[in-house]
Amino acid sequence: MTTKLDPKFLQALQETAAKLETLEVAPRVHADAAPVLLETAAELARQLRSYSAQLAEAQEAKLDADLAEKEAAILAREQAAAEKAAEKARLLAEKEAAKLAAAEARIKAMEEKEAARLAKEQVAAEKAAERARLQAEKEAARQAAAEAKARADAEREASREAEREAARRELEAMKLAAAALKAKQETEREAARLAEEEARARREAAQAKARAEQEAKERARRAAALAALAAEKAAMEAAAAKAPQAEPT
Repeated sequence: MTTKLDPKFLQALQETAAKLETLEVAPRVHADAAPVLLETAAELARQLRSYSAQLAEAQEAKLDADLAEKEAAILAREQAAAEKAAEKARLLAEKEAAKLAAAEARIKAMEEKEAARLAKEQVAAEKAAERARLQAEKEAARQAAAEAKARADAEREASREAEREAARRELEAMKLAAAALKAKQETEREAARLAEEEARARREAAQAKARAEQEAKERARRAAALAALAAEKAAMEAAAAKAPQAEPT
């Protein structure tokens, strides 16, 4: 059978110590043995009170340690969540940057291809114009066809210009999205920094609280020790005062 360390047990220790301190043995034991027995009872009472105080301090220290461990676990989880969010934001930024670079490369390739095509068409048009000029007097019918071709070329050029304008707008929109993403990342980094500062402040507060509680316990322990010494001294004085009265018997 085991005894649980609970408030009832501590109360029983205190009650036993009080009974030992108020124990009356003179009517039931020999007068010579009474002082020794009373001194032993007082010492047992002092030891019981001291042991009770030590048990209470040990329980309180265990509770403080459990609380500190729980707070440390909470802080660790918060820090891990902040680091995970920062890593996610970094990966997203890298992905967006890669998409932006690919889009810019695609637009550049389209522009280069379009420039080459326009240059080729320009050369061809110049040759056609030259041939048309030389043959203008002989080929009036072909002149009308050339004018129709020129109108078609102009319409195609207008369509290509519209496509280039759309591509430029898409690039501008992607640049704006990248700027918004960068601002969001800066906000998240600032939030992570503030969370870290808050966690550090909470750790420092917990440490300060633990130090203050430890100092309070130390003062209480010293006060208890002084009280126990005073009680022991009073008991010894009381025993010494009773001793002369018991000798005539």
